[in-house]
Amino acid sequence: MIKNRFRDDYSQYTKLNGKGRVVDDICYTGDYYILPFDREKKRKANLVNLGFALALMAVQTAAGMVNQDSSRTFWIVYPYLFIFLPVVYFLIGAVSFLGHPVRMQQVQYETGIARIRRSCAGAMVMAGICMVLELVYILIHHGEVRMDRELLYLLCHGLLLAAGFLYGRYYNRTYSGLIIEPSANKAE
Repeated sequence: MIKNRFRDDYSQYTKLNGKGRVVDDICYTGDYYILPFDREKKRKANLVNLGFALALMAVQTAAGMVNQDSSRTFWIVYPYLFIFLPVVYFLIGAVSFLGHPVRMQQVQYETGIARIRRSCAGAMVMAGICMVLELVYILIHHGEVRMDRELLYLLCHGLLLAAGFLYGRYYNRTYSGLIIEPSANKAE
């Protein structure tokens, strides 16, 4: 069963409108997340978020095109494939942040900025796991693999990890001025 996590942030009650009809009135009672951005800074943040999302996707795709010997081993391939989940989720968060206002409701914050941050952290953790597994594979099969391709694959994951750290620094600097303001509306 699908649950609405943000259901408690809204108040719904029935009232009479000007024509005497009974209508549902829905009012937001949750917290607002306010970014200290002007129009230009919001546009720049949108471009940076999309740029990093596409860069992470490109680096991850490039790692899959190396065709190294370890790509035929399940404990190398599956973690590589699992990195696509947070990277795609990062891209979804960046695209949804495009349409969000500077004064966001909690659902907008969670599906935009918070999703981007969590997805970037998840991609970095998975890239670190892939790097460790690749190093173990190189140590086990050091004499029978094409070392240049294995190192190139390792470098791709290192680039993904470095891009994640770079984005984390950007995120902390850009979104550190976020203000949480309670709604003036109260639940009835």
